[in-house]
Amino acid sequence: MKCDFCDDDANVHLTDVSNGEKKEVHLCEKCAKDQGTTIKSHLNKSDSEYPDFPAYELMTPQLEDEAGGQELVCPNCGISYSKFRSTGKFGCPDDYEVFGPHIVELMEKIHHKVQHTGKAPENFDAELDRVELVKDLRTELDKAIELENYERAAELRDKIYSLEAGSGKSRQP
Repeated sequence: MKCDFCDDDANVHLTDVSNGEKKEVHLCEKCAKDQGTTIKSHLNKSDSEYPDFPAYELMTPQLEDEAGGQELVCPNCGISYSKFRSTGKFGCPDDYEVFGPHIVELMEKIHHKVQHTGKAPENFDAELDRVELVKDLRTELDKAIELENYERAAELRDKIYSLEAGSGKSRQP
């Protein structure tokens, strides 16, 4: 079997069953190490949360602080980075600051990007275009007033009012 990330032979095989879905990942030793994955085998059955499951556990490396030596821990709630990695949950809002750069690295590994590109509501682009147009018209209106071109200013004002009325905004004199 080939590695999911490169074409080398995979010798690390991970299976995750969540919500009735089975997901398998096959990695070579190098890619497993690059992903921060090590395999700990020969767990005692009493250590395992699932005693009937084969004794393999996905482990994450300890993250040392910038000075080196001890694992990075939030001073407010006391959660360690490895605890966050194993549970997927923060202990407090300060964890975003404490683990910040490492979270970005983790998100890049998981999602291959760090910017959310989710769905937008229907007609969202049209609303953005309308807001931008109103902004441009207001700038042009200010210039027309400055140049004392009141006929043009009145036209621009009316356009702005009609665009704002179409968006559900109330007209402001």
